[in-house]
Amino acid sequence: MRLFICLMLLFSALPLRAGPFPGSDKTEIINRGMTAMLGGYWQRSYDAFMELHRIDSTDPTGYLFRAAARQAEMIDREENLHGREMKNLLDSVKIYSKRQLVSCSRSDSAMYYLCLGHAYAYRSLWEARFGSNLSALSDGFKARGKYMDGLKADSTLYDLYLGLGSYHYWKTVKAGILRTVGIFKNDRRKGIDEIQLAVDSSLFSRDAALSAMIWIMINEKQYDSAIVLSRTMIKKYPEANSFYWPLAQSYFKSGRYEKSSDIYRMILDRQKVSPGNYYNVIEAVHGLYHSLNRLGENPSAGKILKYLDSIYDKIPKKIRRQQRGKLWSLRRQGR
Repeated sequence: MRLFICLMLLFSALPLRAGPFPGSDKTEIINRGMTAMLGGYWQRSYDAFMELHRIDSTDPTGYLFRAAARQAEMIDREENLHGREMKNLLDSVKIYSKRQLVSCSRSDSAMYYLCLGHAYAYRSLWEARFGSNLSALSDGFKARGKYMDGLKADSTLYDLYLGLGSYHYWKTVKAGILRTVGIFKNDRRKGIDEIQLAVDSSLFSRDAALSAMIWIMINEKQYDSAIVLSRTMIKKYPEANSFYWPLAQSYFKSGRYEKSSDIYRMILDRQKVSPGNYYNVIEAVHGLYHSLNRLGENPSAGKILKYLDSIYDKIPKKIRRQQRGKLWSLRRQGR
């Protein structure tokens, strides 16, 4: 549910161009798989993308899209379910992309640089959530380099701007002291403009770019805009949880606690059906409790804390450690 979900989504689309995409058969597969993935149907999206591999086992996109489906599920569930498989798929993306770059035309090379950039971006996101922050930074730099190589080969491949824009914006936002001392430039505005270019002109990445923009709007305190865009995406993908999280957060941050409590309660009800490792259950409880508390609904807020106590022993120790701040704060309120 974190901002990583939207970063993952923005790296998940590729345009229909010459070279790797010779016909409409792949277009139909990609559209079907992307709709399933953005809708939260992980296995359905994986199975659809597997058809790309069956058509051509040397095409790097068949491996890349399957990695995207695995990445989406892991980040949505906040659980390292398919890490080894995803990394193996990304290794195949690199191998087959580099092979194609040896003999393809300059314009077609942009597509393979895009595949390489996405491969490093996926790995960076995985490392940021489940591995090493240092490795995440290193892979992020590599992703940026491949995107830049792609633009040099074909500046009209606008989907490249989605990866670059996300890198430029979040690199600036998260740089902290590194930006202050001049190691990282302030590319915040540049990143927003690049993502907007992907929204306006990319062939397959528009919804992914819109997802990225929601979280940027929240970070920029443009809560009304984030609410409108979140609701627009929910109408298109009503079964997906990923757009309800930013909607709830936008309502809460803008002081509309009744609205945020309604959305957090709905999310919690969904999480109860399939709690997984309970990470997102804790997130939903935390948001719902504080929304109810701000409304002065103390009895209802107390019931939420009792629910948390009732499931506490089911929460894996690893998740308790990761969520110890929120758990400690919530359980202290219940004493």
